[in-house]
Amino acid sequence: MMKPQTTAQSRHLVLGLILCAGSLVPMLGAFDIGPLGTDDINGPPWLGFVAAGVFFVAGLALVIGPAAPLLNSVLGILVVAGLAAIGNWIAFGLGGRACGGSISLPWLWSESDFSGLACRIPFGFGALVMDAILCFVCVSTLQKALGGPPRLDRLLKLAETLVLLSLTPLLLILVITLVSRAGIDAVKTRWKTGAWPRNEEFIARQKAKGLLKRFGRKPPPDQMK
Repeated sequence: MMKPQTTAQSRHLVLGLILCAGSLVPMLGAFDIGPLGTDDINGPPWLGFVAAGVFFVAGLALVIGPAAPLLNSVLGILVVAGLAAIGNWIAFGLGGRACGGSISLPWLWSESDFSGLACRIPFGFGALVMDAILCFVCVSTLQKALGGPPRLDRLLKLAETLVLLSLTPLLLILVITLVSRAGIDAVKTRWKTGAWPRNEEFIARQKAKGLLKRFGRKPPPDQMK
């Protein structure tokens, strides 16, 4: 009977080989070799090579496994760098841009094709996030190569700050979306039932802890004696 660890390694090996083999066709297509060619790439040839190369490197990391952690970290840098290169080209590269997508918000739903800035801006946010993550991964890997903390601690904290700053617009959109959805649901409940929604389980738990009594009205002085 195979051990669970051995079974997991075998699965990772098979999946890694599949990713490597499957990505070779589009990678060679960037050089007009094989069934695919540069005409099949919606962009410059290097874009197709990098997009397929991301899967090839990810598959290679699975094949290598945890036996070489530093090498896997370097491969992780290549994956993030490839994704960042694609996002940066779409967002900031020369030429026209056209992409399709949908917007799903509590107050708005739309599906259409976008071009120009409408296409570049979403990819711009993603590109900035990937750039920040790339900086963090590079510093983290370099720190490991040098022997770990406290080396490069300040630089690592700076990279972490860049990641948080790059995620701030996306987090704000997420918070606004969640708050708006909760507000709309509350208004719907008020319209249907005549009462605002209450989380009875939460209120019961807080009453059991006695937390709500601390914020309640104090009894009159004559009742406190």
